[in-house]
Parts: sequence; structure tokens; C-alpha cells
Amino acid sequence: MIDELRYIKLLKKYLDDHINESELNELFTLNEGKNSEEILGKMISKDLATDLSGGQDLPFEIKEEIFRKILTSEKNTNKIFILNNRKKVLQILSVAAMILVIFFVSIYLNSLRSNKANTVTFLTSIPTNNIKKVNNSSQPFDVVLEDGSTVKLSPNSSLSFPEHFHNEKREVYLTGEGFFEVTKNPQKPFLVYYNNIVTKVLGTSFKIKTNDTNKNVEVTVITGRVQVFENRNVVSADDKDKNIKNVILVPNQKALYNTTLHNFETTLADSIHALVKIKDIENSLENESAPQSFIFEKATSVKQIFTQLSKLYGVEIIVANDNIYNCFFTGDISTQGMFEKLKIVSITIGASYEIKGTKILVSGKGCR
Repeated sequence: MIDELRYIKLLKKYLDDHINESELNELFTLNEGKNSEEILGKMISKDLATDLSGGQDLPFEIKEEIFRKILTSEKNTNKIFILNNRKKVLQILSVAAMILVIFFVSIYLNSLRSNKANTVTFLTSIPTNNIKKVNNSSQPFDVVLEDGSTVKLSPNSSLSFPEHFHNEKREVYLTGEGFFEVTKNPQKPFLVYYNNIVTKVLGTSFKIKTNDTNKNVEVTVITGRVQVFENRNVVSADDKDKNIKNVILVPNQKALYNTTLHNFETTLADSIHALVKIKDIENSLENESAPQSFIFEKATSVKQIFTQLSKLYGVEIIVANDNIYNCFFTGDISTQGMFEKLKIVSITIGASYEIKGTKILVSGKGCR
């Protein structure tokens, strides 16, 4: 049995790079002791994690991977190296094992520090004299801002904002989920800060929330245009020298911000809304005999139907096969939403559709 306190002291000196040659040799000797592995495990899961991450223990899978690597290395040593070199090799592997420990612990703790720093930076960036509204109820409630903009604040969410928008920007800070209807004012852009991202608008309606499944941030636009970009104040130091990522969204589109990869993906909103009146669309079509309200009593070209859908919802519909445009549809799809309309037409002509980014791709053999 080895002296646990002495072993931990030497190991910490090694990790801090303050160990001399005689102490290093002593550490090698202690590391061959029967209970060294047990002490090392205790130090990883308690001492290092507690000292560096504020009391958070290492996850089981991290500890398991560390010991698997160490044990695998020792077993391979028996097979590869001859007996008279084994002691020297074990000394080398002892150093490798400690380096491996440092590697895994560093990744885990740096991740914790990064997440913690982001949260603290975001929270401390909020002006202390702001008004803060917190929704501790089970129902959403409306927050009315000085400029007439409204925010429907979801349960377990909060909004921080100034009493008066004195600056050139209208800046608010959101945690949780909120639906914004912003009063138009081109001279004073409206900015919503949400941890790692910023949403900038002039006048529009949109929703910001965190996906409950993967914890990524979602910004969905209902009307108008918005720009979504990373908040430079909370990106890591390595990312600050890079170009800040951003996307432009129009109605019926949403941006998905991956909090792990720090990138944006644009796609269609979960719920698609009509952008104009059906009558206005029909009047703009070249075919003056276009049917009213998506009631097709006569066989109607699929191409014409797709054109009407695109104009109504502002979504581009493309086909994988031009023969699809040779198909015709008859039926009433006046009461369904866009996706339901498209599904009915696609099934009728033996086709299918899928969302590709902010577009819809219709595939099938088509008609001749």
C-alpha cells in the first residue's frame, strides 16, 4: 500500500509542472503500488473536478473511458514488450496515463467553464437598471414596451428591458421563450439578446425559444425580415477572431442555432401561415379562370396549383422531375394548411414531398 497523501501531492505537482527529477522517480515508484489506481480514480472524480468546476463530479462515461484506456495500454504492454524492458515501459505508460487523464479532464472542465462563462457573460451584460419581467405562472402574459412593441412571455421565461429607449437601438434581453410583435421604426433597430445569439429587426413578428429536445435555439419569423447572428460577447475567445455567423430570415422561415457547433441552419417554420389573401393571388395569375379558394372542380395543372401555393405562403416549390407538371388534380383543398394541401395533391398524383432547407422538393414519376 502506498502513502495516499504523498501520491496525491506528487501527482498534483506533476500536473502543475512543478515536480523535480527525484520526485518524478518517486512518483513512478508510487504509481506501481497496488492502490494507486484507486487513489487516481478518487482524485479524478473528486479532487480535480471539485477544485476546477465548482463541485461537479465527472460523468461516469468520462471516468470509464479514462480507465479503459489505461488498462488497455497495460494489457498491450504484456504482449508487445519483453520482460527486461517492461519496467521502463510501465514508467512511460504511467506518464502517458496521467497525460490521458489530463486530456479527458481538461476537455470536460473546459466545456463546463465555457458554458458557465457564456451564461455569466450574458447575464452580466444586462444593464442593472433595466426593468425585469418574470413569468412564474402557468400561462403566457403580454409585456408592453415603451415603443408599443409587445412580447408574449411564456411560462418560466423572463424579459429585461429599459424603461425608455434612449439609445439608437432598442435592446431587450430574453431567457426562455417569447413571441415578439415589434413596432416598426427604421431609425431604431430592435435587438433581442438571447444568450449566444442576437435577433435584429426593424418591425416584424417572430418567436424565439429553446428546443426542448436538443436545447438548440430557434427563431421563427411570422412577418417581416430579421437578421440573426452570434452574440460576440458570449462566443469563445477562439471564435472572436472569426467572422460572426448570421442568417437572414423571411416569413415562414426559421433559424436553428446549434449551441454546440455554433452554426445556423435555416429551414421552414413548423407552422406555415398565408402571407396574402387568396383573392389577391388569383388576380395576379395569368390564368383569369383560376378557381376560387383552392376548390378545383375541373382538372387543374399541378404546376398552376404549386404556383398558387408558392404565392400564398411565400415558399418555393420545386420538382425533381418535370413530368410532374404534366399531372392534373381535381378536388377541394380549401380548408387545409399548406403542408396538408401539398400532401393531398402529391398522393393523388403518386408523388411525395420533402423539406430541403427553405424550399420544398416534390419527387415522383409524374405523368405523360
